[in-house]
Amino acid sequence: MIRRGRLVRQLAVMLCASIVITTSAFLAKKPVKAVDRGFLSYTPSQADIDNAKKQRDEAKRKAQNASEQVDQLKKEKNQLSGELEELRGLSDEQMAQYQEISEQYAAALIAKQKALDEYINSQETLLNKRKQYAERISIMFAYENKSTLEILLESDSIAGFFTNLELIALIGDADLQMIDQLQIAMDDAELKNNYALQEAEDMQRIAEEKSAQLEELRSRIGVTEAALDEKKGELSRWQQKEDAFQEEADRLDQEIRDLQKKKEEEERRQAALTATAAAKRAAEATKTPTPAPKPTTKPSGNGGGNGGGSSKPVGAKMTWPYPGDYTVYSAYGMRYHPVYHYNKMHWGVDLGGTYGNPIVAAGDGTVIKVDEPVEGQNTGSVNYGNYCVIDHGNGITTCYAHCRDVYVHVGDKVKAGQTIAECGSTGTSTGPHLHFEVRVNGEKVDPVPYIKG
Repeated sequence: MIRRGRLVRQLAVMLCASIVITTSAFLAKKPVKAVDRGFLSYTPSQADIDNAKKQRDEAKRKAQNASEQVDQLKKEKNQLSGELEELRGLSDEQMAQYQEISEQYAAALIAKQKALDEYINSQETLLNKRKQYAERISIMFAYENKSTLEILLESDSIAGFFTNLELIALIGDADLQMIDQLQIAMDDAELKNNYALQEAEDMQRIAEEKSAQLEELRSRIGVTEAALDEKKGELSRWQQKEDAFQEEADRLDQEIRDLQKKKEEEERRQAALTATAAAKRAAEATKTPTPAPKPTTKPSGNGGGNGGGSSKPVGAKMTWPYPGDYTVYSAYGMRYHPVYHYNKMHWGVDLGGTYGNPIVAAGDGTVIKVDEPVEGQNTGSVNYGNYCVIDHGNGITTCYAHCRDVYVHVGDKVKAGQTIAECGSTGTSTGPHLHFEVRVNGEKVDPVPYIKG
């Protein structure tokens, strides 16, 4: 009996110590800081979601009808039927414009539908995460009413007791992960609330403009004009933000050149100091006069340092910066906008798309720039958001944008494949992804040949 009492007391002490350690580890882990930002503050309304679904379905129906009319317009004029039969009276010039505006009208409705789809999915995901979290909280309160000693005595053996301790630690990790997932769902839902609803509103405005223009053309049936005024929709607010992002990308070119030059000069200075110190040590060892160090010759091209010991030549294969997903979701180059009918340059490639996933260095190098305006957040800020730039030598730099967190600091030496950040949707971004850029001597180039080799 005495031995049993002593054993119970010893196990109780061990359990208390384990709980203290587990609790400390729980509170020390990084995702807890998400709680401080009030992840329960954003609450989607089921009525808003239902209303968005109605708008989405209506836009889908109209878009399908508009697309069918566009297909018919592309046929010969004498084959028009139904609603389009009256258009035979339009001149060839008017007919061409009618077809172009019809395509823009259909594209705007399709864009509205897609934007509302994004909004609905994000809001429903958040509601489901909230439900899961509420159920978990209920379970935690239910177990809280049971004493530690009861849990201890319910263990069928010493091994079972320690198994329970391990489960306590696992539950702590699972709760942390659940909190982080809830924060991600809230941030993404709020992002889509700001972006997707705005985009849907802009597309609806453009669709109304295009519809009015089509009606105007219908009214001109039988009227011949030498030329018609070109009608363009005003850029949406999100497109204006993308324009600002491209301007920032161009500004960053010169900043990177300056940073490469500064790094190169510092490396030459350090090399000169090292050579002087080595010559001095050699002279002291042989008791001969110290020879003057040979001048360091400037390497060809900007960023001539070896970037942490890398000897890779220009164009050498790099490591894919978003492990696990080797798809390019948006390529480098000109992108055609279906609504505004213009081409816009995309200066990088978009990879991946999951909050918190690791981002790794594409090659050995030195970190020359880190900017974290919203450190540790899933969304927020403008342009690149949280990002970093690595100099790989031979004039080559890589940029990693829209991160949730950047782990490295200016001056850090990194190796290819080393985790340097985690994926987010900060800056001018409509969802989680890595925007990856490669520059050679400060000029943006297509990253694909570097990361695909």
